[in-house]
Amino acid sequence: MPNTSNYGFDYESPTSLPGTTLTGGPTTTMPILAIQVDAALAALNNTVTDQASSIAANQASITANQTSITNLTNWTRTGTVNISLTSVNSTTVPVNFGFTFPAVPKVFGNIDSGSGVTARWIARPINPTTTGFTMFVFSASSDTSTWVDIPVNWVAHYRP
Repeated sequence: MPNTSNYGFDYESPTSLPGTTLTGGPTTTMPILAIQVDAALAALNNTVTDQASSIAANQASITANQTSITNLTNWTRTGTVNISLTSVNSTTVPVNFGFTFPAVPKVFGNIDSGSGVTARWIARPINPTTTGFTMFVFSASSDTSTWVDIPVNWVAHYRP
């Protein structure tokens, strides 16, 4: 911590430091000034130290929050696979996440159309791995259909 003691003097004197110096010291009537400056410097140093601790704690909290956000973002993938089929009542399509999860995620699928014959069909992701799954779509009524590029959405999420 800075200190006004200098060259063996208890208090700063006009000749103890080069340049501008404080008035006061053992040869004046106001030696208390140096003690007040020391006290102010000590208080300022304590404030800076307290703020540095607070900043470090906030930084750790921010880092933890960034990690949580990154993990949630990195551990969820979404996509759409367009499915075409002709006169069948089921089909499968392989889907790649384009990302390797740390473990097998939960995968959900949804046919992105409820009109016409697709209203009687169901999408179900099967055989999930860390890198992909198979989208299985099938008719709930065993009717055969013909589709052309019907979008089927999927969501894959891993939660540690």
